[in-house]
Amino acid sequence: MRILKESNKIATNKRVSTQIERKARRMWRTQNIIGKILEGIMKKKLLEFTQRHPVRVYWIIAILLTIIIAPFAILIFTKYPDFGKDIQTVTEGKGYNTNILYSLPIALKVTGGVWFTFILLAMPATASMAAIITSFILKRKKGIKELFKRFRFWSPELSAKEGLKIWFQAIFLIISLDFILSLAFNITGEVESASFFKINTKYSIWEFIFIFVSSIFFDSGGLMEELGWRGFALPNLQKTFTPLKSSIILGVLWSIWHIPIKMNVNPLSEFIPFYFIFTIACILMSIIITYFYNRLGGSILIGVAIHGLFNDSTGFKNIITPDSLEMNSLMQSSLWIVILMSAVLFILYKEGTMLGKREIE
Repeated sequence: MRILKESNKIATNKRVSTQIERKARRMWRTQNIIGKILEGIMKKKLLEFTQRHPVRVYWIIAILLTIIIAPFAILIFTKYPDFGKDIQTVTEGKGYNTNILYSLPIALKVTGGVWFTFILLAMPATASMAAIITSFILKRKKGIKELFKRFRFWSPELSAKEGLKIWFQAIFLIISLDFILSLAFNITGEVESASFFKINTKYSIWEFIFIFVSSIFFDSGGLMEELGWRGFALPNLQKTFTPLKSSIILGVLWSIWHIPIKMNVNPLSEFIPFYFIFTIACILMSIIITYFYNRLGGSILIGVAIHGLFNDSTGFKNIITPDSLEMNSLMQSSLWIVILMSAVLFILYKEGTMLGKREIE
């Protein structure tokens, strides 16, 4: 009798256990289904929002990526405070610039150079990574292919002769603007006539040529950022706004994205006036890049080139300005604004608000 009772008890426990397992499985299936439904809804909502506001989503992702990397940058700069001094020692006072091919081998020679190289490449790359992510959200692999399709010298509809002509005009314009700025420094600073046109560079002739040529395509700012600014943001803005308005909006977004990078202005009290002038410069440079981008039928590479030349690894902006000339940084920036504005007004007079926009992209 006792054995029978024990058997019934075991059988009852098994049935209860089986029922609990079945309920658990049903609950898991239900939760899994609900989870998939919610995930699908979230993906659909994200896709719909991104389709309505592609540039807004792109810019938010770019900012978030920058915020994620910023603490690592602070940590590295704190751990290796003498990096800049070490670079000066290794290069005998020449320092490093934004040209990847020139500066990368130099950075790797000093303590902490690997980490600095990572940060100096990763920070600007957030703009392009955001473009890749947003393109994937919109059209998956097809979106990424369409993004990289604009990584060209000019559109297929343009002849090589016409494309090369526009490229020459773009490079000549930026070099001319840089030279005019150096000239303006000398005029404002009342440099003596004997030294007025004396070439001033810390590089040898071969270094100068190498840095200039390679900076057209291998400037860290131009190469790492432009897939985002001119590859994704500009064409999407131009679907809604005129090229001029698109350039102004993009210039402001470009400027705001730079805040974590430009916060090293010292003293901090000068940051607001500096940043105001920097924003105007970003807008004006954005208009110039848009003009040549549109004339070439949508070319990320022209954005890379102009961006790289604007960053001025060779020092064209001081090519005839003596090192002894002392000038307030805000004055220097203001002169640069005036020169950029002159170029933009000429472009607007010639092309209007369409800035060389073509139907082909």
